[in-house]
Amino acid sequence: MNILVLTPYAPWPAYGGGTMRIYQLVRGLAHKHTVTGLSFVSDGGVAAALADALPKVTWHTIIGPAARKLWQRSFDTLFHPWPDMALRNHDHAYYVRLHELCEANKYDLVVGFSIEMVPYLGIAKSYGYATHYDTFNAEHVIQKRAFLTDIRVPRRWHAALYSLLQWYKLARYERRTMRAVDSVSVVSHGDAAMLQRSAEGTPLAVVPNGVDTEYFAPQSGPQDSTGGPTIVFSGTLDYRANIDAVRWFVREVLPLIRATIPLATFVVVGRRPSAALQALADEQVLQLTGEVVDTRPYLSRATVYVVPMRIGGGVRLKVLEALAMELPVVSTQMGAEGIDGMPTGILAIADDPRAFADAVCAVLAAPQQNVYGRAFVQRAYDWRVIVPGFVESLQSTIRHAADA
Repeated sequence: MNILVLTPYAPWPAYGGGTMRIYQLVRGLAHKHTVTGLSFVSDGGVAAALADALPKVTWHTIIGPAARKLWQRSFDTLFHPWPDMALRNHDHAYYVRLHELCEANKYDLVVGFSIEMVPYLGIAKSYGYATHYDTFNAEHVIQKRAFLTDIRVPRRWHAALYSLLQWYKLARYERRTMRAVDSVSVVSHGDAAMLQRSAEGTPLAVVPNGVDTEYFAPQSGPQDSTGGPTIVFSGTLDYRANIDAVRWFVREVLPLIRATIPLATFVVVGRRPSAALQALADEQVLQLTGEVVDTRPYLSRATVYVVPMRIGGGVRLKVLEALAMELPVVSTQMGAEGIDGMPTGILAIADDPRAFADAVCAVLAAPQQNVYGRAFVQRAYDWRVIVPGFVESLQSTIRHAADA
């Protein structure tokens, strides 16, 4: 296959979320097929590093996209028919380069990763190319959950209004996208069920998020200098769902834990911490690491890993990584959502603050390695298990497009 992949940012092995998913799927695809990539990057240094990270891919890069001004986002939120995410990576230089690539080459398929790339898939479609859309979430569902969470808190009503508008726009936009492309891949059977109703016959494959179980393996870490047990959370810290998770845990759960275990330390690992999380660090309620090249040393020091998610969707890479490192995990039901086939007892599930705190305290009182969690992700969620299914879904798309 000769594939053109369109990415909203440079895929890296060191980061979680969409960056890790794109990196692993593109790397697996390039192992036996010809892959050209068109990606946004923050600067020329990132472009060079990207070529080193994925050397089997022929990369074309665009510096950007330029940040949209607050007034423009506000205007678009109220008056533009597209959702905010569809406008986030709108860039003239990217459009121009994509037109040049489509005119100068002959691809079997064009793959767009994440909803930000959907407008560019429309360009590829106009050249007659078959298109595949890989979506990280059922995005309208995330905004629906955010609305239902924020509407209960009067001081969050401005955020609730934003989520209400985005919920409506994303539902319509995703429905149109599902019908316009030739095939779709989603990260979980739950997302498939939510999006299938909009597909109207468009082939839809479940390609879950995964973990490199050789990279994320058990390690022995140094004991915390405070002498107390360590609770760890990780993620991109300007992402709304992660901010909400940390704030809820600090406000509702952590005081209950510290009433029983006063020396318990809460460490939050991740890049771009929001002002709200930085304020909590300034109050010494939690410790922020900032951006780190490798999360494993921080995870290895954890007595327990927590996933207190209340909004969001898809499959949590953070859960898979923690399980691969044999960490005990305490999660909300939503935090563990999308991990299909997980046996009972691999992680503790709790949704109210008291139950969540009790589950964490139980682990802190008797810490142990989660060997069954690692065995599960090795069997079902290692990228080496997942990538062949993704490649097969693309091959099937090409065959169907040729027969059409």
